[in-house]
Parts: sequence; C-alpha cells; structure tokens
Amino acid sequence: MLVVRVRFADGTTKELNVNGISIRELFKTLNLLLEEYIVVVKGRVVTDDYIVKDGDEVILYPVVSGG
Repeated sequence: MLVVRVRFADGTTKELNVNGISIRELFKTLNLLLEEYIVVVKGRVVTDDYIVKDGDEVILYPVVSGG
C-alpha cells in the first residue's frame, strides 16, 4: 500500500492508501473527471498514465476558461 496525498487548489487535502495506480485510476477512485483538472506532481504537469509513487503529493488545479 502507498500513501498518496491529493491537494485541491482550494487547499483541501485527502490522503489515500492505494496500490501503485495511475492518475487515471486515481481520478476514478475520487469520482472526478480528468478533463476538468491540470495534474501536478513534484512541480511538473503529469499525464493520466503517470504511476503514483509512495509519498507523492498530487495537486489538482481546476481548468478555467472564459473570454
């Protein structure tokens, strides 16, 4: 089991115990849509196939549009 912290842009956090899952699988677990967020791990934007590692902090920034 890995401990992963998910931090949302509003400052709220969730800690999850998971078994080496991808960002795609993490979003399914959290019941979130990938298209609605930019995902950052260790200061880098990552894709949905990134495999989460023990101790990773996954930061989710909502996508904003307007004009």
